[in-house]
Amino acid sequence: MRIAIDYTAAIRQNAGVGAYVRNLVAAMLAQDDENRYTFLTSGRPTPDHAFPLAPNARGRSLFIPDRYVNILWYRWKVPLPATLFSGASDIYHGTDFVLPPLGKKVRKVVTIHDLAFLEHPEYAVPSLAAYLRSVVPVAVQRADVVATVSQEVSRTLIEHFQTPREKLVVVPNGVGSSFRRIEDPLLLNATRHKFRLQHPLVLAVGTLEPRKNHRGLITAFHQAQKHKQGPAMLAIAGGQGWLYEETLQLVKDLKLEKKVRFLGRVSDFELVTLYSMADVFAFPSFFEGFGIPPIEAMACGAPVITSNTSSLPEVVGDAALLVDPHDSNALASAINRVLQDEQLREDLRRKGYQRAQQYTWESSARKMLTVYERLYQGQTDFSHEVAAL
Repeated sequence: MRIAIDYTAAIRQNAGVGAYVRNLVAAMLAQDDENRYTFLTSGRPTPDHAFPLAPNARGRSLFIPDRYVNILWYRWKVPLPATLFSGASDIYHGTDFVLPPLGKKVRKVVTIHDLAFLEHPEYAVPSLAAYLRSVVPVAVQRADVVATVSQEVSRTLIEHFQTPREKLVVVPNGVGSSFRRIEDPLLLNATRHKFRLQHPLVLAVGTLEPRKNHRGLITAFHQAQKHKQGPAMLAIAGGQGWLYEETLQLVKDLKLEKKVRFLGRVSDFELVTLYSMADVFAFPSFFEGFGIPPIEAMACGAPVITSNTSSLPEVVGDAALLVDPHDSNALASAINRVLQDEQLREDLRRKGYQRAQQYTWESSARKMLTVYERLYQGQTDFSHEVAAL
């Protein structure tokens, strides 16, 4: 097969969709040395995020700015096939919500990561939400297969777009092999001293934006730390996103400058050490298509508290405490409950290790490769993939 994959997100985005594409592609190439791959991107790769290297892979860059590519393909709908840039292809995979114009003979896969722009537009950047509302329905309609990262996203596609069940497959996120508990005190102390952290430590990971509900977590931490056995510090790892200023202001308003640490973007190794030293990992996001940080935290042995909304209960199963993300009192109580109940912490760690083992990039890659192969052979009914819906 000749497989073309939109690799732009992998080049441009550090986390989220970018991480999904990089990890999935790397795992597919590790298993497949027969099919030929072309990775297409708008703009140039960078030293940090380069094209994958493999004998059966090549990269192609469109030297057209993203803005003009989007105008040509998605606003003006110019019938300029992407295969003019990628070369002849049997399969084209749009990994980031969209599909460009393609010939009729090309089998089309699109990955939809969430429908936050429809379900919760208040948590999305308005311009991005408007763009996705325009292009996603078209991509879903054109695709031969719509890949989602959770059963919950598949369900919402059926609800909003009446997407035929036979087009849907679930290819979830995975946990990288580097996410394993670190117990070396020298390594843990190095990260602890770098970020000036104290125990008991509550850790959160995610871009500072309204959807991640860091304001609710900070409010809950403010309540929890008043307890004699409550947390001493809250550390938040992640870059600054949309409306991040409101989160920073809340810390000032509550006079928590010495107890809340904003770590910014951290290295993968630092992230693993942070997960490993966390006494509680809290992820009270309002909405997630999958939500990878709770699973990463579980793989590193952190007791997890997360939301009872969207895909999160599906992803974490019974390996985490679930709370209403709108209820800061419930979140504060959950934090203190974990800190004060040693048996509960051990139960969550044990279940978390087991749950994390269910999500590997190798298994997701095998599933995607099987989708490509069956699609190439002419299969059109993937309804068995959504039997649980």
